[in-house]
Amino acid sequence: MLTRNGVQPLIGTKKGEIDLKRLEMRIKSHKFVREAQVSRDLEGNINVFIQQNRPIARVLSATKDVYLDEEGNQLPLSQLYTAHVIPVTIDAALTSGTKTFFQDSVGVPYLHLLKFIEKDPFWGAQLAHMHIDGKGKVSFLTQVGDQQIEIGKPARFEEKLRKLFIFYREVLPVTGWEKYSRLNVEYKDQIICE
Repeated sequence: MLTRNGVQPLIGTKKGEIDLKRLEMRIKSHKFVREAQVSRDLEGNINVFIQQNRPIARVLSATKDVYLDEEGNQLPLSQLYTAHVIPVTIDAALTSGTKTFFQDSVGVPYLHLLKFIEKDPFWGAQLAHMHIDGKGKVSFLTQVGDQQIEIGKPARFEEKLRKLFIFYREVLPVTGWEKYSRLNVEYKDQIICE
C-alpha cells in the first residue's frame, strides 16, 4: 500500500519527491484504515500513524459476506486473515438489500448489541452465532450448552443479558448445561426455559 505494491518504493527516493499528502490519502483509502497521518520528523524520517478499522461482526449472506466495523460500515473479507468475531445472519426482508442497515434507525440498536457483545468477555466467548429474523427479533446459538437464546428485539438488551448471565451462573451449574435447549429472555422479569 505504501509503495503501490513495490512499484513506487520509498527507500532510495529523495525526500522532496515523496508527496506525503498523496501517501496519506493512499493509506486512508484502505477499508481497514480508519484514520491515518503521515508526517516527516526533523531528521527526515517518514512517520505513519494508523488507527485500524476493526471488525466486530461478520455478516453472512447468500450473495457476499462482509465484516462490520463498530460504526456499521461494511469491510471486505481479508484473504490474509480471518477475524474472530460473531457471525450474523439477517432475514433479507428486514434489510431489503441495503448496505447501510446497521447505520439506519432500524439497524443501530443491533449495532449497539454487537458492540456490547464484542466488548464483554463472557458474551464474546459464549455466543457463537447471531440471527435477526424478519420481525427484527434476535436469537443466538451458544458455544457451550447447545442452547438457542432468544432475546427478542434489541431494546433493553443489557438487562436481558444480565438476567441471562445470572441464570448461567446460578441455575445451570445446578441443573446442568445440557438440560435446556431454548432460553427466552424477551419478556420482562422472566426466563422461559425449554
